[in-house]
Amino acid sequence: MRSYLDRWVRQLIRRGIRSGLIEGSNVWLSIGAIVWLARFLARRQAPIVSVERLRLGESVVVSHVPAPPRTRRAKKKATRKAAELERREAKLKAKREASRRYTRAAARAARAQQAESDKLTSKARNDKTRRRRRGAVEAGPIGPEGDAEAQA
Repeated sequence: MRSYLDRWVRQLIRRGIRSGLIEGSNVWLSIGAIVWLARFLARRQAPIVSVERLRLGESVVVSHVPAPPRTRRAKKKATRKAAELERREAKLKAKREASRRYTRAAARAARAQQAESDKLTSKARNDKTRRRRRGAVEAGPIGPEGDAEAQA
């Protein structure tokens, strides 16, 4: 749609110049001038997003993010493409999870996690027994009954 309007505007400007300047028609000259002025004013400059000074060692990464689709047809196409990509990724993930290599890696990770939790549990158990052995030296927590030393 946009290219059609651009073509129509360019044609009006061309006809305004040809019929207005060359043939001398003031009406077409006015139409051409108005359309050209409207097209000139409609051009937007790119907005400035950020202006910063870079310090030593800093860098800038410039990337292009495509504009979102404008037409209904383009939006449908983008939706279909995204759905197809999602389906393909799900299929690949299912295939990967069904493989022996993935199963072995998952089991290995589970064993490592279990060993880590066992290590933490045994460390907590050891700390608890150490506290019991040193119980006579260290004072216990003060309960609602009063001071621990007064009760002994």
